Amino acid sequence: MLLSYVYKLNPSLQQAEKMERWLHLLRLQYNFRVRERTEAYEQAKAPVMGNYCILQTQAECCPLTCSVSKGALYGNPWSTKGKKRSPLAQQDANLVDLKKERPWYAEICYHVLQQMLKQVDAAFVRFFKGLGKYPKTKRRGKFRSFTYPAGDVGFKGNKVRLPAIGWMRFFQSRPFPLGFKIRSTTVRKKADGFYISVLLQDDTVPQASASQQIQTALGVDLGIKKLISLSTGETIVNPRFYKQMERKRSRLNRAASRKVLGSRRRQKAYQQIAKLEQKVTNQREDYQWKIAHNLVKRFDLIVFENLNVQGMMARCKPKQDESGKYLRNGQSAKSGLNKAIADAAWGSLKLKVKILSARAGVLVHEVKPNFSSQECSECGYISPTNRDKEKFLCEQCGHHADADVDAAKVILKRGLNELGINLDAVSGVPRKQDKSTPKEPVARQGISTALAVEPGNPHQVEEKLSN
Repeated sequence: MLLSYVYKLNPSLQQAEKMERWLHLLRLQYNFRVRERTEAYEQAKAPVMGNYCILQTQAECCPLTCSVSKGALYGNPWSTKGKKRSPLAQQDANLVDLKKERPWYAEICYHVLQQMLKQVDAAFVRFFKGLGKYPKTKRRGKFRSFTYPAGDVGFKGNKVRLPAIGWMRFFQSRPFPLGFKIRSTTVRKKADGFYISVLLQDDTVPQASASQQIQTALGVDLGIKKLISLSTGETIVNPRFYKQMERKRSRLNRAASRKVLGSRRRQKAYQQIAKLEQKVTNQREDYQWKIAHNLVKRFDLIVFENLNVQGMMARCKPKQDESGKYLRNGQSAKSGLNKAIADAAWGSLKLKVKILSARAGVLVHEVKPNFSSQECSECGYISPTNRDKEKFLCEQCGHHADADVDAAKVILKRGLNELGINLDAVSGVPRKQDKSTPKEPVARQGISTALAVEPGNPHQVEEKLSN
């Protein structure tokens, strides 16, 4: 089991400047290694070096025109045992020559440079597996972190020792859980300073399985106006934190664009925008963590719909008439929907539920969402006319309910069928909770405004959830 604890660092001025310089040098080296692997592959695929002429005989000779390794150009491609090195190992072997040719890289911890190379290699592995796009070079401001492996970083109370940087204080909001070991430590720069993310691992924590005894189950339907609708008839409103700050963000963007390019005032203006973006992120994270905690504490099984968010946010295909003139395809109207989907951050919410469920032994399952909003939860009849906006009325059996709540019940049934769990043996009543646990995490159906959050006060959710 893996956990990640994030703390804010309190470095000195010299330490902050040193970490800034490290990020700059690591970004340059990251871009160099990405280009190196690209050029090595192109050189092996289509060599650009031609034949050369021997002066004594004036005869053309074809040299070795391709690189030995398809993933790296520099460094010895063979190990001391005579085996061919992988692109990662070849680039790692070149770090010694790098520090000789560029002495300013000697101040960076050797393990940090190695972790940067692993980051490059992981990006290419993801691309070749079809899990991501081709790696690109990172411009200034997009490379914001560096990582130490296990055993390098030391902790003592509220102080942390970063190799080659020194001891510094951090805001210890919570202690490390017992039984977990530090796997890696990442230093990350954000708009309001530096943070440290500690990855903890404990292999003794068992994973939840479908064979465990399940007493309570929950189906969850994801939405925009209602962030989630539960099969128990409850709904949680979507505060849309990004939209709340949209007017202020537009004003700051206009003010920043008026500043002189490259000036210090322009830099400060964009720093204000970055802090605003971080505030929105913090509000959304806080809101989702509270929802996830309440769901995991109440149920043994949570079933989500497996939405293709990337496909939902894809651009509309262009339309052309017979003369080749482009017609309206609805993309301008869909852009507002895409913003709302991004603001809801369904994937982030599901990830938080999965993290907490792994610790609590709760099973999380995902099912296909096809026609879940058109299917009746009582008789199973599917028709597009069953639903009218937020109202659901089955044409066959006359069942009527909130459309999103009915979809959540359908999702729960699909999950139970796939897992082979008897629906009659599962109680829809949540588990009993301690006095410290809120009894009503969400508002009832039709009263979703009870969880509406005032702008700038995301902690109001905790008060309303506990009522």
